[in-house]
Amino acid sequence: MPIRVDISMQKYIKNIFTDKKISDHQQAEYLLLLGKLIDNGFSLKQSINCLSLLRSKQKVFSYIYKDLQNGEMISYSLRHLNLPAAIYNQLIIAQTNGSLQKILIQSGILLQTKAKQKSKLKELMAYPCFILGFLFVMLLGMKLFIVPQLGMSTETKYIDLFLKIFFGSVIFGIVGIIIYCSYLKRISEYQCAKRLIKLPIVGKVYLNFYQFIVLQGLGLQVSSGLNLKEICSINGGFTRGSLQEVLSRKVQYDLRQGSSLNKLIDSEAFLPSELKAVMKLGGGKKELAQDLILMSELKFEETQKSLKRILNLVQPLMFGIIALIIIATYLMVLLPVYGMMKGMS
Repeated sequence: MPIRVDISMQKYIKNIFTDKKISDHQQAEYLLLLGKLIDNGFSLKQSINCLSLLRSKQKVFSYIYKDLQNGEMISYSLRHLNLPAAIYNQLIIAQTNGSLQKILIQSGILLQTKAKQKSKLKELMAYPCFILGFLFVMLLGMKLFIVPQLGMSTETKYIDLFLKIFFGSVIFGIVGIIIYCSYLKRISEYQCAKRLIKLPIVGKVYLNFYQFIVLQGLGLQVSSGLNLKEICSINGGFTRGSLQEVLSRKVQYDLRQGSSLNKLIDSEAFLPSELKAVMKLGGGKKELAQDLILMSELKFEETQKSLKRILNLVQPLMFGIIALIIIATYLMVLLPVYGMMKGMS
């Protein structure tokens, strides 16, 4: 027993020092290439070997290939890509139930969309941030040069107050985001998901994404002929605290207590209410699996649409904030100047 622990610990330490941080864009690219190679008739080992040749500078594929040679599952070997836990569990489910190629491509598309949205968000934020910086320089210049020459000490106080509020809000927001993100990294995936779906504006996007993950996994497992107890037993072996593992434990607990699934669906946000309608339709496992996979596809599309809608609101919102700053600057400085000119006349 100690030997096994030592070996596992050596593997764990090795992974820490050998697995480098891989970006969302790279993860998406690798999953899409792997899925397309398998779709074109290549075996798993051939696909990984091909990727190791195409990406010779990225040593991660040599580690994956070694795992495959040692008899590990491809879903387990892909841990070197540092995939999100939810997607990693989906790959395990897919390989077990014979839909690996499809889920590889779909997961790649999902990560690719995430990378594109991040890049687009940076582009949308660049111009408004430049304008905000320019306004700050303008306010600072007015405070240091223009206002003292006009002899308006009261207006200097207003500008100081405005700059303190502006910078205080920015610093408070950045520090708050850093603390919140570090907190999310320390808790389990399920707890993290519970908090993300409660966020304003983006909470609905996260909810659709996690519901897509749950429905897709259920659809794949039902299509392979598994019943609810077998699905819960398999998912209960996933990483402790992961979304699928916690949900399986909740279902098992409710079944032992004699509670109905409808009550669990009503109380669990990650189980969409549409599940009750699907269960009422009846039919065999094949029809149920098709309905679940169809629902997951709809949730996937809704996730992408919601992301696009939010991104389209970012720039107008930023320009609205800039407009408020311009108006505040106008009221602080220009109106008193007009008052002085009126008094002189």
